[in-house]
Amino acid sequence: MTDDGAEITDEEEKPKSEPKTKTVTKQKWEWETVNNVKAIWMREKSQIEEREYNDFYKTITKDANDPLSVTHFTAEGEIEFSSILYIPSEAPYDLFENYYGKSSALKLYVRRVLITEEFDDLMPRYLNFIKGVVDSDDLPLNVSREQLQQLKMIKVMSKKLVRKAIEMIRALAEEDDDDDDDEYEDGEEETKEEKSEEQKDKEADEREDKYAKFYKQFGKNIKLGVIEDASNRNKLAKLLR
Repeated sequence: MTDDGAEITDEEEKPKSEPKTKTVTKQKWEWETVNNVKAIWMREKSQIEEREYNDFYKTITKDANDPLSVTHFTAEGEIEFSSILYIPSEAPYDLFENYYGKSSALKLYVRRVLITEEFDDLMPRYLNFIKGVVDSDDLPLNVSREQLQQLKMIKVMSKKLVRKAIEMIRALAEEDDDDDDDEYEDGEEETKEEKSEEQKDKEADEREDKYAKFYKQFGKNIKLGVIEDASNRNKLAKLLR
């Protein structure tokens, strides 16, 4: 009780306690790049070994054999894109089955995102054996297949891809023509031992030039190209054997 007679309650006598606090530990999440490997077609050609090209080919085609030829390029101009094109060493067994309904075997990427694995407008039918990838930053990402087919940029891209594919084939032919000019003047003495048929076939395969191998597998495609592709007819006619 105070001097003036007022009573002091227990609550008034007790000092006010500080509000209770709780320490909360916040967990901070940071993004980490899981896959920082640069796509092979975006790398400089000088930094890529032949083995890497071959391994990539086997990955995208499921083919156990190395390709016969490869070209890696970046196109600039009206549309910019990077591409790796391959010529397989052997034609698939169904190369001419449903020829007029078969799609191109090129994988189309937009900004490293796979859009489609089969796109008719990238390559003409007679070059449907060409394998590889095409990647462009200039194409829209969220469009349908039908809308892509109507884009003018696709036609420009296709024209450049066809030109590069024909140049790759022509390079094989020119390479073999150069090899034919280099004849051996120092003949080796023939051995008297008779070689087995298997040995003879093996040696014949080793002597067979690259373009001969190509033409054996895809010569019919070149003939069809002469008929179907008027704009490249003269170039293709020079590849006939």
